[in-house]
Amino acid sequence: MIEAALGVHATNHEHEEDCSGPPVCIDDDTGGVALARLLAIATLTPAQAALLVTDVVDQLELAHGRGRPPIRFRNDAVMVSGAGHLTIRSTGDAGSWDEVRDAAAGLLHRIVTNCSSEVLADRVDVAIAESSDIVGLARRVRYSAATEFDDAEIGRKRSQIAALVTAVKGRAGTEDAAAERTDVPISASGRNRRHPFAGKVWHRRRRRLSKRRGILALLAVLLIVGMVWAAPTAWSELNRAWRTLLDPVESSMDDRISPVSPPAEPETGPGPVDTALPGAAGPITQVAATFASGPCEAGRSCTVRVDVRLDPAVSVGAVTWNPTVYDRCTGATLPGGDVTIPVPPGAQEAYGIGSVDLPPSSALAVAAVTTVPAATASEPMYVPSENATCSPGSPSDGG
Repeated sequence: MIEAALGVHATNHEHEEDCSGPPVCIDDDTGGVALARLLAIATLTPAQAALLVTDVVDQLELAHGRGRPPIRFRNDAVMVSGAGHLTIRSTGDAGSWDEVRDAAAGLLHRIVTNCSSEVLADRVDVAIAESSDIVGLARRVRYSAATEFDDAEIGRKRSQIAALVTAVKGRAGTEDAAAERTDVPISASGRNRRHPFAGKVWHRRRRRLSKRRGILALLAVLLIVGMVWAAPTAWSELNRAWRTLLDPVESSMDDRISPVSPPAEPETGPGPVDTALPGAAGPITQVAATFASGPCEAGRSCTVRVDVRLDPAVSVGAVTWNPTVYDRCTGATLPGGDVTIPVPPGAQEAYGIGSVDLPPSSALAVAAVTTVPAATASEPMYVPSENATCSPGSPSDGG
């Protein structure tokens, strides 16, 4: 079944009310902890990290859209509130929004590298590298993080983040209390007080067998069991060898040599894939395809992202493409369902996501093929990416 998602992400700015002074924030809950402390103690799930990343770009995009001067913020000004929202407190004005973008890129990188998903970290890093301004950064990072959670799960994920904040705050309180206890002075009488000699009490308790002795005993039992099990076979082999020495030409022995089967045919390597379509035609100047959720496997669904670059002087209205699967062993071509991406006038690029079910083959390739407004194709992506083989007898001369 083909599923497609357009490059559009709606943002709900329910907390867009102004806070006192220059800070930009979405939550006025002061019972939070610093993000740096939370990341140092807890490990976030991909969905939790995606929500915090979305909070960062939402606030930066809100400040930029309201025409505010570029904000400067430090690590201790980035907090996670008791309700599970990330807040940014401005510490002054930055020189430019490019400076804000670089600081935000470092903040986003710290958040995604803390979570347990390398795929999310790679997608966010690619989005940061492809953006040149704060608006592009917010759009690309929000799109990359949106695949990690559903709208119906936001409340539950926020509650999980709030629970982490509460746990970190409780740990901080315990550490402070322990530090206070270490500062209590010890009286001179307490230091000089003599304690009665208790004497050795090891003989009063029942001594347990050491772990090392237990392991040695277990190995000895296993060795004895193995010797008992192998004794009949060993005795039979020794008896046969002794008879062979005494009677080398035993009549009961068969002198015939068993036939040897012919060597198996070697596995052949699959050939390259030729889509028979150009990489650019008409208003389409380039088509690029990537795996949206990491490397794909044969026999499973594969999600593909396509980026189509267009001539802004030509109004195309929409771009239609489909993920096409090529069997590198049999030469079969399996086109997927069409995905249509609306394109506003003057746009220079359009992107979308589609899924296709891969057949169970040892060597496949996936490419994005456009049909409207022109027939083009991206470079094929191989599954697996290397060391692919075809079974003997299959036509492995490529597609």
